[in-house]
Amino acid sequence: MTEVMGRLRQSTVPVKLLAIGGIAFLILAILPFVAGEFQANLMAKLLLFGVLGVSLDLVWGFTGILSFAHGVFFTLGGYAMAYYLKLNLAASANTYGGTLPDFMVWNGLKELPWFIAPLQFFPIAAIAMVALPAAFAYIIGSFIFRSKVSGVYITIITLAIASALTTFFVSQQAYTGGTNGITDVSRLTLFGGLVIPPIGLYFMILIFAAFVLAGSYWLTQSNFGLILRSIKENEKRISYLGYDVASFKIFVWTLSAGIAGIAGGLFVPLNRFISPVYLGVAFGTQVVIWVAVGGRGSLVGPLIAAILLGQLQNSVDRVTQDWQLIVGIILLVVVLFLPDGLMGLLPKQFKLADQTSVEPAPTSSSTSGFVQARVFDWATPLQQAIHGLARSFTLLLKTVRGAVRSSAQTSKRQSRLK
Repeated sequence: MTEVMGRLRQSTVPVKLLAIGGIAFLILAILPFVAGEFQANLMAKLLLFGVLGVSLDLVWGFTGILSFAHGVFFTLGGYAMAYYLKLNLAASANTYGGTLPDFMVWNGLKELPWFIAPLQFFPIAAIAMVALPAAFAYIIGSFIFRSKVSGVYITIITLAIASALTTFFVSQQAYTGGTNGITDVSRLTLFGGLVIPPIGLYFMILIFAAFVLAGSYWLTQSNFGLILRSIKENEKRISYLGYDVASFKIFVWTLSAGIAGIAGGLFVPLNRFISPVYLGVAFGTQVVIWVAVGGRGSLVGPLIAAILLGQLQNSVDRVTQDWQLIVGIILLVVVLFLPDGLMGLLPKQFKLADQTSVEPAPTSSSTSGFVQARVFDWATPLQQAIHGLARSFTLLLKTVRGAVRSSAQTSKRQSRLK
């Protein structure tokens, strides 16, 4: 296995795949000018949901960690941006004509809480949009993965987190708006007053989705991605090879939470609200369905599934409210007949997930040229030096212990001879 990993060679993006991606981007870029405002807003929303699915695909499709908590990360990022937009709403537009948000006035607050006040500044809100879900994921991930929790128990923990935070946000009505959440927010403004129009927000979301897909492709096709897939296939063997499996899991878990947080932050100015409903298990289950239907480990599959199922819901809602029954039937068909999801129907050359090539294993005479599959720049030169010193120190201790034991055994033998 080490030899195969050592001979991993990064492949270039296929020309056909690049062409298809460019055509899809061009079609989505033209869409607002031909489909109308409603379809443009709906597509922007579905693109964000697709990005959320891609973030889950990184931890479930590549690392084998099934999570129902990605709606939590999405909502935490959304609340950070919602506070900024609500606090920057003009006093004349507020229900009570003041700067304090209406839901805080309803619940008897007289002044802005200290932990919310910094979010009235865009740089702080933008950082919190990423840092808050990422920090929360890092803390939870460190607890889970350092404790070597695995399998279905991780899924149970994420379900518990989603349920607990939903109850918490609903109960803290004075600070979160309760069940209604934060509504009637202002439009997104940048650089001290530049209002972003709906079409500008659409293109921001489109570029963000394209960037996430491209970055995820690069990440999963690197040596880091190979290790993630190896962890999914055989975690124990990877740990036997000397890799800190928990660190890899925590990294990708935190990264996916940051991506989900940005998606939630862009969702708020688009839909002008955020509520605890996106924290719940129901929404977390929807994200899982997008990944399962699109195809685990395919990256683009969850994005396509979110768009198709969203458009299906929009069409079926006009006829019946039982659209979830149709989604359930689709999921059942996929699980029974398409275990690789919709992307499993495509030829291999059009899949994003399996573009790496592995050369035949070399002979023992060329083992000096092996390149181990390390995380891309995971260990800095300083860390490598520290690890080297630690190994040297450990080796020195073992040598000293061996010498002491040998001396003690020699002394015992001499005393017996006497």
